[in-house]
Amino acid sequence: LKVPSYAMDISILFEDEYLIAVHKPAGMPCEVDFALLKTLSQSEPLHPIHRLDQRVSGIWLLAKTGEMQTQMSALWSSGLVQKKYHAVVAVAPTPASGSLQHWLVQSQANKKVKAYAKPVAHSKQANLDYTLLKSSQRYHLLQVQLKTGRFHQIRAQFAAIGSPIVGDVKYGYARTTPDGSIFLQASSLVFPHPVTKKQIEITVPMPELWQKYGL
Repeated sequence: LKVPSYAMDISILFEDEYLIAVHKPAGMPCEVDFALLKTLSQSEPLHPIHRLDQRVSGIWLLAKTGEMQTQMSALWSSGLVQKKYHAVVAVAPTPASGSLQHWLVQSQANKKVKAYAKPVAHSKQANLDYTLLKSSQRYHLLQVQLKTGRFHQIRAQFAAIGSPIVGDVKYGYARTTPDGSIFLQASSLVFPHPVTKKQIEITVPMPELWQKYGL
């Protein structure tokens, strides 16, 4: 994956004494050496609250203490965190806006998820809402709001309806992108701060590369 130095690409989107949100570039694994993040924040150690796939970009939220990680993880599971993504597909879903519901089964052998229309053995229910925002001659920009947070959920669900995400060869797209990324971005987080009780909203702009696709 052709990515510049991670340390140069990581930027702070939000920070207080409890939490830090960084812009994770595509290509950076969430298992990254946290020394890279210390160039931005003096807090150590940092405690991840969620994960993003290595080839996915966007907002990555971390806690500065183990206690805050526990509180935010509980908040994450409660459904009070609004998680919005943007994705680019070459085949627009029908209808232009709607909901997807599948039952996902993860294979440990190839770290891939299979989406089923009905419950099957060992499956977990996955739900999301989507809206078509814009189309170019060949590509379509979607906004996706997760209702559940399953492994590879967005990738597997759109592949299941014949709209794999651009660059996602693992889930059926024909070829990789110029930088090896998947055109999927964690673009917005909104949540009530566990300590200050303020409503926190964090956003990140669309990747520049997507503009070359007419978006």
